[in-house]
Amino acid sequence: MDRIGLLGGTFDPIHYGHLRAAEEAYHALSLTKVIFLPTADPPHKKRPDLSPFAYRFEMVKLATRDVPYFEVSDLEARLPRPSYSVRTLSSLRETLAAELFFILGLDAFLELETWYHYEELPKLAHLVVVTRGEGGKEAFCAKAKALFPAIREEEGLYRHPEGYTIRYLPILRLDISSTYLREAFRRGLSARFLLPEEVRLFVLAKGLYRSGAGADARGGCGKSPE
Repeated sequence: MDRIGLLGGTFDPIHYGHLRAAEEAYHALSLTKVIFLPTADPPHKKRPDLSPFAYRFEMVKLATRDVPYFEVSDLEARLPRPSYSVRTLSSLRETLAAELFFILGLDAFLELETWYHYEELPKLAHLVVVTRGEGGKEAFCAKAKALFPAIREEEGLYRHPEGYTIRYLPILRLDISSTYLREAFRRGLSARFLLPEEVRLFVLAKGLYRSGAGADARGGCGKSPE
C-alpha cells in the first residue's frame, strides 16, 4: 500500500520552509509521495488580505512541479466551507487506497484542541508533528497525552487505539515565514533565495501583498486555475 504524506497550509506564499518539511518527511517516513493541500477557507487564519485560492494554488504548483514525488490538490476548494482538516482527511480516505500521514507543525499541534473534531484526526491518518530544530519534544509529549489519553507509547512514538500513530519529527531549522515574506514584498525588499524563483516572479507579476492586490480575483477564489 502507498504511504502518502499530506501537507496543508495557506501557502501565502509557499517557501523553502514548507518544501523542506515535505522533503524531510518524505525521506524519514519512506513515503510514496507528498500531496500539498492549499487551504481554501482557513477557520484559524481569518486574514482579510488572504490571497485568492487560485493564486495560492498556482504558487504551490510552480514550487513543486520539478519534484516527481510532490503533488498539489485543489480538494479544499471543492469541499464545503470553512476548510476543516477532519473533513479533508475523510474525503481523502474515500478516494485514496493508501496509508495517510498528516503533516502539521508543532505550533498547530499545541493548539489542536481548537480544531473542529480534532479527536477524529488520529482515526483517519497518522499524525506527523514537525518542528524546526530539536526543541519542543517535551511539549509535544505532554500535549499528545492530554489530547488523546488512550494513546500508548511505542518505540519512540504514540499509537492510538484506532491503530494510527502520532510522532514527533524534528527537521532542519529554516527561519523563513510567509508573514515575513508578505511584509518583504509589501515593502519592496528582496525575497530572493527564500522561496522558489518561479514563485517570487509570480508574486511580482501579480502584484501580490501590495495594497489592494488580487482584488480582481477574489470573486473566483473558490476555483483553481485551469
